[in-house]
Amino acid sequence: MASARRWLLAVLLCAAPSLPGCKTGPGLTRVEAPAEGISLRYDLAPGQVYQGSVRRSATIRAASSATSSSQSFSFDLTLTVRGPDETHGGTAVTARFSAVSVKWSLPPSFPVSVAEFNRTASQQLQGLEVDFNVDDTGKILHMPELPEDLSAELRVVLQQALDALETAFLTVPAHPLKAGDTWKDDKKRGRKGKLGRYTEGTVTSKVDGFYKTGEPPITVARLITDTDETEITTTSSGSHEVKKQSTITALFATEQRYLYSYTNEEQIFDAGKTNTFAKTEVNWSKPVSQTGAAPAAKVQDISDPCHPDYVGAEECASEAAEPAPPADGEPPASSQPPTTSAPPPAGRS
Repeated sequence: MASARRWLLAVLLCAAPSLPGCKTGPGLTRVEAPAEGISLRYDLAPGQVYQGSVRRSATIRAASSATSSSQSFSFDLTLTVRGPDETHGGTAVTARFSAVSVKWSLPPSFPVSVAEFNRTASQQLQGLEVDFNVDDTGKILHMPELPEDLSAELRVVLQQALDALETAFLTVPAHPLKAGDTWKDDKKRGRKGKLGRYTEGTVTSKVDGFYKTGEPPITVARLITDTDETEITTTSSGSHEVKKQSTITALFATEQRYLYSYTNEEQIFDAGKTNTFAKTEVNWSKPVSQTGAAPAAKVQDISDPCHPDYVGAEECASEAAEPAPPADGEPPASSQPPTTSAPPPAGRS
């Protein structure tokens, strides 16, 4: 598959009180936030890069029998912020998939071998670039539709991979937040009653507290989000409804302004067919080179001390020599052009 394949998305990614400084989990130390609260915003400066590592595993149980199957995939994501997009609104971002591994089990009657299916799915994702838009509150404005010429199974894999782009963003309010603050968002995507996928639901979020984590330590807001949604897929032959419930635990880096980590535990109910229990874990990083670090010093690559652009401690031999006494009315040697310096680079005047 060509690596330049793209789809455009118009977007778009301590329950109990404790004393300050106490340990509240692996690598987390609670800290006090300012009385006025902390504003959460995403850094969407053009050129900013984020790197993510996504791992998802799921167990699918048949509703009418005791049989079950497993599905898992993993991949890395690189997000590059492109800048404001007047056409679709918000900020344009490009995501690139790499290090893709798909491991799905399939029904015995499936016409393609498991190995071939997993290889094809991995190839479809490897190197794929997706353009999407998002605003600085993390609101996803639009998601793409998949190509029509995909098998049902491959469509599920690719749709889940595209959904994983949202793990870089959780919607946050415009006002400063304090520990214990809650808010609700209505989730709607697609066109109700039209062909394609339509999603609606309610998202309830809470600030569980503020903590220090990592080395060197950074301040993060721990966010707990519960989502209850219904997804309706409409085709020319009819509609199909799936219900989803999920709980997301996320850490938001308050000063660096990005989603530091994300864990989603999800239950998917496909009435009369299957019940799915899935877990998605994502870690995001903001490379130092993209966070305002000083650029690397330029290395001087001109070694001739007589070159007009040379910088260094050595002296040009012709300039260091004593000027010859004037003879027969010739001008002093110091007024003659240097005879040992390298010619100026092409294009210099």
